Amino acid sequence: MYKIILIVIFSVCYTNNLNYQLLDILYNDEDWILDETLADKSSVYTKNIENINLKAIRISRDIAIDPVKILNVIKNVKNYNAVLINSTNVVTTPIPSKENIIAKQYISIPIFTDLYFFFKIYELDNKVYWVLKNPKDYIEYKESAHPLSIGCGGWDYKKNLDGTYKINYTLIFDIDGYPNWVVNYINYYSLINVYNDVINAASKNF
Repeated sequence: MYKIILIVIFSVCYTNNLNYQLLDILYNDEDWILDETLADKSSVYTKNIENINLKAIRISRDIAIDPVKILNVIKNVKNYNAVLINSTNVVTTPIPSKENIIAKQYISIPIFTDLYFFFKIYELDNKVYWVLKNPKDYIEYKESAHPLSIGCGGWDYKKNLDGTYKINYTLIFDIDGYPNWVVNYINYYSLINVYNDVINAASKNF
């Protein structure tokens, strides 16, 4: 029994530490490689993560929108289901909390097993970022789908000399049991769809 408790504690601590380690890697500007430039002039970058056979991904675009509006859209998890119009397979459920912004997302995946995860949002001066939480901490919201626990990402901005802002969205997810190419594919299109939906919502003062 004692060994089982130790294993559980170790796995929980490992997952939490790994997510914050991944977050540090995401916000390290080294080793990002330009993968493609989209028609709307967005730049998509990828980054290989050591010991993980997955790629972190970042999208960046110069936008003349007040970045605070964009970060406010991210923090308002209650509106996600209306904002994420290009992610109809994703359902967001806010988790009641007096001090923190926490939510659950359920993702329907064709052919493969459906997924769900819990995430917590944090904020700094020019950044809003999120980290996946341990699903075992929210057993009252348990689903029949497969829970995820490794992943993180965030939004940040920098002001350009011409008065516009460079808005970045960066993320990485690990979906155990899925082929790596499928995970990279999901991460790529999730990133682009969410980015466009959030920018569109911010431009409308959603």
